[in-house]
Amino acid sequence: MKIAILRQRVGALGGAEATLGYLVRGLAAAGHEVVVYAVDAGPEASQALGPGVSLMTVPVWGGKAGRLLSYALNSRRLLKQDGVEVVFSLERTLFQQVYRAGDGCHREWLDRRAPFLSPAARLGQQFSLFHRVMLGLEGRLFTDPGLVRVIANSRQVKEEIIRHYQVDPDKIRVIYNGLDHGKFRPGPVGSGKTIGNQLGAPPGAKIILFVGSGFTRKGLAYLIEAFSCLTDQEGLLWVVGKGSVRRYQQLAARLGVEGRVKFWGPRAEVAPFYQAATVLALPTIYDPCSNVVLEALGCGCPVVTTEGNGAKEFITPGVNGAILAQPNDIQALAQALQEFSAAGREPQVRQKAQEAVAHLSWDLTTSQTLTVLEEAAAKGRG
Repeated sequence: MKIAILRQRVGALGGAEATLGYLVRGLAAAGHEVVVYAVDAGPEASQALGPGVSLMTVPVWGGKAGRLLSYALNSRRLLKQDGVEVVFSLERTLFQQVYRAGDGCHREWLDRRAPFLSPAARLGQQFSLFHRVMLGLEGRLFTDPGLVRVIANSRQVKEEIIRHYQVDPDKIRVIYNGLDHGKFRPGPVGSGKTIGNQLGAPPGAKIILFVGSGFTRKGLAYLIEAFSCLTDQEGLLWVVGKGSVRRYQQLAARLGVEGRVKFWGPRAEVAPFYQAATVLALPTIYDPCSNVVLEALGCGCPVVTTEGNGAKEFITPGVNGAILAQPNDIQALAQALQEFSAAGREPQVRQKAQEAVAHLSWDLTTSQTLTVLEEAAAKGRG
């Protein structure tokens, strides 16, 4: 089967790009002809996707809104010239039989974000050309009669799509992201402190870990504020991810914890940080299903996150983590951090964390995805 996959960015370090890589390699390994329609279709992108996957360059222009619209228009034009059996989009596009909502529901993100904005920023969001184009593409996609299946990466996202766009629930399949257990696994028994020491933590220090890019959306400011409230004056907060840190360094200094907050920047290898951490904290405003949460759990690290994160579906409160009703509830966040700073290295907590995601694999995710693609291709032939 010849499968066209639509995704603008290919070679970056983000979770969406990692997901794309696992999927295309799995589909190609299963014997299918895979063509990725991308903006960055150069040698680095080819290397990121691996052998057996073709790349087609989609021209784009303009700013953020222009890139969205031109990618949608130009990918449709190119696809109509190509003979593919099924079009599988990971973007909000104009021509697809299967759409994977890995980035969640944009209307839901805007609704969740609005209460955290100033009145001027809310007005700017309402009239933003980028958001208007995004919502226009999203609405058209979900009402397109040519759309056969939608893949949601959490039950949360499925419910959002149904609520906002009245999509037939039978059209939506929930397929969770996979997990590479060869990479994201607990270290040897008792090695957490050793790994932490190797990374520069003082002996016995408890490490609260934040991993992610998009610091504002993922609640880093709330985490720093909650961290400053903890009674343990020896604990550390480590921040791994891409973003401007100046504002957060200033916040840490103002709260008197700058000496215990370390910004590591983006890291290609994150597993040692999960293995060293006492608890992962991600007080996100919105995440469809954070790969970071799955990876941390796979390494045996308990997680504190929010109701706005689809990955909460893998957390049992009080057992392998905590789920906050609101990301900016500093008292609740500090209380959860206090609880799992104390209990986060207990063997039963680490075991329950790992068990929660033990069934996930990229082989399973690819197999389930292929079933959906075959359903769509069969309907197209019929």
